[in-house]
Amino acid sequence: MQWILKTLLILSFLFVSIPGWCLNAFVQPCVFYTPDYKPYAEIRIYIDHKGFIKTIQKDSTLAIKAYVTLLLKKGLEIKKVDKILIESPSGLELKPLIHQLRWAIEPGNYELETKIEDANDSLRELTLLNTFQVKPASQSTFLSGIQLSSISKAITDSNHILFKNGFYSEPLIYHQFNSGQNILYAYLESYKTEQLGNKYALKFSLYKKDSSGILSLKEDWYRSRNSNAIDPFLLKHDISSLTTGTYRLIVQILNSKSIKTDEQFIDFFRENPFWDKIEILNRSRKEDKQFFDTLSVDLINYSIRALYPIISSLDVAVLNDLYKQKKLEEKRVFLFAYWSERSDTAKKAFNTYLEYVRKIDELFYSGFGYGFETDRGVVYLRYGKPDDVIAEDKDNGAFPYEIWKYNKVSKTGQTNVKFLFYNPDLAGSDFRLLHSTAHGERQNKKWEIDLYKNAPGEEKGDNFFDATEIQSGYNRRAREYFEH
Repeated sequence: MQWILKTLLILSFLFVSIPGWCLNAFVQPCVFYTPDYKPYAEIRIYIDHKGFIKTIQKDSTLAIKAYVTLLLKKGLEIKKVDKILIESPSGLELKPLIHQLRWAIEPGNYELETKIEDANDSLRELTLLNTFQVKPASQSTFLSGIQLSSISKAITDSNHILFKNGFYSEPLIYHQFNSGQNILYAYLESYKTEQLGNKYALKFSLYKKDSSGILSLKEDWYRSRNSNAIDPFLLKHDISSLTTGTYRLIVQILNSKSIKTDEQFIDFFRENPFWDKIEILNRSRKEDKQFFDTLSVDLINYSIRALYPIISSLDVAVLNDLYKQKKLEEKRVFLFAYWSERSDTAKKAFNTYLEYVRKIDELFYSGFGYGFETDRGVVYLRYGKPDDVIAEDKDNGAFPYEIWKYNKVSKTGQTNVKFLFYNPDLAGSDFRLLHSTAHGERQNKKWEIDLYKNAPGEEKGDNFFDATEIQSGYNRRAREYFEH
């Protein structure tokens, strides 16, 4: 009986079942051609780790395994069957399984059936169907299929399973770009372009597709290319300003007379609630929009930096991307949208805040950036003027410090809120936040030890590393000030 219980106990550690175990996966076939122009299907498989039974290894790392069965049919004829085992690398955190296959195939119309099952539980399974067409290689210049990716970069490791002509890429799940994915990655190949002379052009056209399937052109652009037998091309295109909806990317090969020799297209979905909101505001508040369109570059950047202390983490991510990409027009739009949401007149709200920010900038100027970017400036922006301030620069053994007290913070409803700033470098007015009782702000249980570093060896208790308080002494009043 004991050995049965022991075995059950071991098995309970080996496998951890995940509630709500519905499997989630995506299969992306795309047709390319070999150097002698024989077609092949490149099949990329993405399997989400959620829903699988996790195996716990001896070193406490986690892993999952999936059996993948692929059945390729041309009409009623089965052309190819393959079954593979895909295992995740062991780690403390599981990641999706990504695999890639390449199958030589003949021209025709195909149906690919992919069955995915948990190797630790055959009842956990999912079947996906894909249809695609393989055209015979043209006698003249032609294009491969278009392969969308969520991420793509240049690599030199040709042995990597996701390596292709110098690029590494991961499939774009369901051909959907979510709100945080602002770059369209599309890989394709052109063939026999040497027939067009030394140079040729790729034309890219981006259309938005409405619910009736009608296409409206959003933009088009060109890329000049050197001709070759096979010319691989990775498109990287900014789609941050595309509103939510279904889009079609059309790619054409053009000869020297701008005549199309071949064309391919692919549809994708873009989710972008931020720019949906902008589009509505542009139509309803034209006068306000014109005001923000006239702001100088310096004022835009100053105003954006002054928003960081008070905006949400989601908006911080948006602004970081705008700064990284140096997107001036998008910064204008962000300011317009932000203040439009908070006032019937965005211009008035913006100017009021700007006047407030400039006063704080001057009040807390330190020589190390704008005054509103100092710790005291940030707190002032977030919570307003404190109800009481205690400033002390002669406390025995302590760095100069200030204690700000708020009777009530309207932002959170919290009462009796305190902030302690100190100046450990004795550098002008560069006071840093050391400790606070405010929710979501810095809380440091050893604040008194850090404040009184000029009084070494006077910590309470025998263990310096566990000490949180300093011994009382003449004119040593920081804790008294802070707690009362």
